[in-house]
Amino acid sequence: MVNEESRDLKISEAKFFPEPNAIFRENKSFGNEYWRGWVFNGLSVIASAAIYDDGREWLHVSFSRRNKMPSYADLQLVKREFIGNDKKAIMVFPEQENYVNIHPNCLHLWYSAEVPIPEFSQGVGTI
Repeated sequence: MVNEESRDLKISEAKFFPEPNAIFRENKSFGNEYWRGWVFNGLSVIASAAIYDDGREWLHVSFSRRNKMPSYADLQLVKREFIGNDKKAIMVFPEQENYVNIHPNCLHLWYSAEVPIPEFSQGVGTI
């Protein structure tokens, strides 16, 4: 999904940009017109929106803890507060040659209002 063809969107241009609950304190010294950062109880969150090579807008939410991987409860909290309970999000596990590890304890969620994500809860059927 990520390549040189992507175009960062100003927050004001994005079709969807998170407005998390007040428990998350926006880090005003961290961010700009293209992305924002928040913190809560040692959990750091960064959100940005861009149009990628598929021609669609995607919201990227990364979240990390300084000394340990975020928990499943952290994942649920970030999904709920930054994307919403009424929307589907995905985690991408890229091919090894496309893997980027800037922070060892960081996870990523992706959401697009333009791309219908399949309903996987029904199972895969018979093989």
